[in-house]
Amino acid sequence: MGTLKYVFTLGFALSIIACQETPEEGSANKSLSANKFLYVSSGLCYSGFGNTTYTTATSSNVIFRLDATTGQYEGRITDFTTPADSAATSPTSIINYNDTHLLALIEHATLRRIELIEKKLSGQRSIFYNNTSATAPFGALQSALSTITRASDGLLISRSTAIEKIDSSKARISGTGTTGWIQGPGGACSAAATNLTSVITYPTTGNAKGYNIIYTHTANASSATNNRISVIDGATGWNGTAGCLTDVSTVAAGAIPTASVYMKDQKRLVVAYAGTNVALQNSLYTYAVDEAATTNIITDAAKGYETPSSVYGASALAYDEVTGSLYVATGGTAAANLTTGNVPYKIEKFKYDSSTKLFSRVNETSFYSGNIESRCISSMFIGN
Repeated sequence: MGTLKYVFTLGFALSIIACQETPEEGSANKSLSANKFLYVSSGLCYSGFGNTTYTTATSSNVIFRLDATTGQYEGRITDFTTPADSAATSPTSIINYNDTHLLALIEHATLRRIELIEKKLSGQRSIFYNNTSATAPFGALQSALSTITRASDGLLISRSTAIEKIDSSKARISGTGTTGWIQGPGGACSAAATNLTSVITYPTTGNAKGYNIIYTHTANASSATNNRISVIDGATGWNGTAGCLTDVSTVAAGAIPTASVYMKDQKRLVVAYAGTNVALQNSLYTYAVDEAATTNIITDAAKGYETPSSVYGASALAYDEVTGSLYVATGGTAAANLTTGNVPYKIEKFKYDSSTKLFSRVNETSFYSGNIESRCISSMFIGN
């Protein structure tokens, strides 16, 4: 295979050159692909109201991977702090794309985009989508970005107070008029949705698309009524008059839902709450999810874990359905200012007991204690 050169312009020229693998390199990559990794992005993240954390300029702004079993650091996939990228280029969310690539949602004041990145150390990068247009044809990346998630019929992207949708051909699917797929929803789902902190999907038999959308949101305030979990019909989004299916308030005032993940094998939703060092403000809760229902979908709130010395200011979750392991990215210390002394974020690993509905910490020490690359863990996923 000859040398390939990828050049794309984002206000700057970024050239990435990949050479043919030697037999030794190919063997090494095949060996690695048989392993299971935890992929981690360190970029702009959120750890709840009252906590100071890193910005796009001060986060590590890298993507790296760990051995999902041992927590051993395997290496860096991408570094967004090199001269090839503009300053304050920050990966806010990553998802598995296929066996060889991941997608990274990139926040930047003027260069917002989704990148397709090889799941190799120092993997090749290319632009997957970068339409930021606020005029026709409208783009999906018009304002501040936080989360990307995969649906059966495309991608969902949260930006500011909206959730955008692009289909498999990368066409933007608008909601009412020119708005996002979910923007300004009515009913209980509308309560103070000024900061969308996570967006996921779960399978349902309740509509033809086969999935619904769960998002967590906050008004960046301590009122429990302003911090919620909401469910939107995956087939309609918010269509201007309907689409809000369920809404659940937070567990306590000041407990901000910062991250969520669906344990499909348990049919339970996990929500990480974060705030200052007050009861229930730093905890893991699970909720039963009725995959057939169209109302009263989320029930049975159960506190699964609360030890602020281990989990404080949680910012991201990942779940391995095969092993039943939950990975929690969290501030490295129980302090309102998580940037003091450049304290890195860490990762804790838990097992879930379906009979007690409790999480147990796998080790007495952190699964990954963090380093200079984990200042503000924004997203994680399990992959090959």
